[in-house]
Amino acid sequence: MNLKTSVRRVTFRNAFLLPGMEKKHAPGQFDVQVTEEPLDVMWEGYHRTLTIMLTSGGLTEAIAVTETVLDEALARDHQHSRTS
Repeated sequence: MNLKTSVRRVTFRNAFLLPGMEKKHAPGQFDVQVTEEPLDVMWEGYHRTLTIMLTSGGLTEAIAVTETVLDEALARDHQHSRTS
C-alpha cells in the first residue's frame, strides 16, 4: 500500500486552542501533515487516514485534528485579527 503524505503550512495570528490541547498555544506558523491511503477503485482516489498539526514551544507535539476543525479555527483566528 502506497500512502500519500502532503504538508501545508498554516498561520495563527492569535493564541488558539484545538481539541486535544490542554492549554492555548502561542501564535505562529505550523506544519499540517495529511496522510492518505489509496482507494481500491479504477480511478485515482484516496481516503484521508490522518491529519496532524505539528507544534513546538520547547517540545514538539503532534495534534490529531480534522480538516474541518482546523479550517474553523483558522477562520476564527482570521476574523479575530480583522476585528482587533
